[in-house]
Amino acid sequence: MTETAATALTLYTTVQQVPPDHRGGYTLGQDELVVEAVDYDQALDAARRRVPDGWRIIAVRVEHEGDSAT
Repeated sequence: MTETAATALTLYTTVQQVPPDHRGGYTLGQDELVVEAVDYDQALDAARRRVPDGWRIIAVRVEHEGDSAT
């Protein structure tokens, strides 16, 4: 398998701090994690392992190899 064929997709996950309660009015930290993998399940599993304690995934975007930005 060539190196190009080894990475089939890139998974972008937006992560955010978990609020202390549901009253709202909090400014929460937010960041993006980027994972490259062969398939979606592997990428999502790798992203979940990278989410810090006290944070959660709030959005997921996938780019498949060969996708264009146009």
